[in-house]
Amino acid sequence: MLNVKIRFRFFLVLLLVCGCNKQSESLKYNDSILTEDIDGYSRDMHINNDTLFVVNEDEGLLIYNIDTSNQFVKLHLIYSDSTYYQNKGWNLSGIQYINSLKSIIILDKFYSIQNVEIDLLLENTNINYSKVCCKDDFQHPSKMSVNHLEGKLDIFTLIRNKSWSEGIPTNIVTIYKIQMIKIADLIIADEPIKIIDSLIYDVNDIHYANNRLFVSHTNYKKPEFRIYNSDNYDENFSLDTVMTTPAIPNALYSDGETLFVGMDDHGGVKVYNVENADSITEIGWIATGFSVKEIYWDPSYRLLLLSCGYQGVVVVELDENMQEIDSWVLNTSYAYAARNYMGHIIVASRNGLEIINLNATQ
Repeated sequence: MLNVKIRFRFFLVLLLVCGCNKQSESLKYNDSILTEDIDGYSRDMHINNDTLFVVNEDEGLLIYNIDTSNQFVKLHLIYSDSTYYQNKGWNLSGIQYINSLKSIIILDKFYSIQNVEIDLLLENTNINYSKVCCKDDFQHPSKMSVNHLEGKLDIFTLIRNKSWSEGIPTNIVTIYKIQMIKIADLIIADEPIKIIDSLIYDVNDIHYANNRLFVSHTNYKKPEFRIYNSDNYDENFSLDTVMTTPAIPNALYSDGETLFVGMDDHGGVKVYNVENADSITEIGWIATGFSVKEIYWDPSYRLLLLSCGYQGVVVVELDENMQEIDSWVLNTSYAYAARNYMGHIIVASRNGLEIINLNATQ
């Protein structure tokens, strides 16, 4: 009789627990499709219309045509030359395509920033990369952000300086601006101009938007990011705001009105309204539990894409007030960068390129 009572009580407790707590369900989407099994890690990507640019640590620069004729994304390789990049000893980790200049800007991990015109590259004749940064071996560009202007381009880059003073390492970070302009058929890059100096060596990201420069992880003693304002046509930048965060900020993205700050240690993303430079206000805190490595905002689909390394990719749909409507957690391999293409999420990962079709969600 006692055993029957015990069993009944256990069953009653179990029923109450299961009945009062809704069981979590995995978000549904098409299985990840490994479209390109590339040797080495795919570190960054850029999409322009139906062209996908990818930089890979082993294969160098890869260019694909994106085909959606059958409602599925297929990638057709239109450029690769791994031997060229391996012979150069380049280890590519960042890329931008500048449509107004018809040029590709690539970041060679910790060594240089290079520019090449896409027409010459695809014709495979007289390929001539132009080094726009840096002259000295002790200067290592680690991140870049660009400002697109008609017929010209500003590149902002974090430069890690490894130097010694009386046998003691004095490693600091400086930020340079490089202006590129196209005159007739010639692209000219000016000498890099130092705009911010003496930041800590572990500064990890930079983003330029609307005459402001956002810089993350600028203090060893407390997690913070800084906002610099420019005047005199971006030649002079002054410190405007210092913002503390719950965890070390890893990644930044801004459209000029909203700033997204991705954090380490499962801190998720802080969302700020930065439209008014005199009043920076926090308007959201999303994706908590995830350590964010890279951020991309797609305003046309209102999708925020968060690349979280081993945790895969988090996709968050936001309303006009930057409040969360829906979200997806995509179980990819180690994710470095993610972009949306017509409802398909393309992920640059350690396994090449992976594609998830969000249109198939139920």
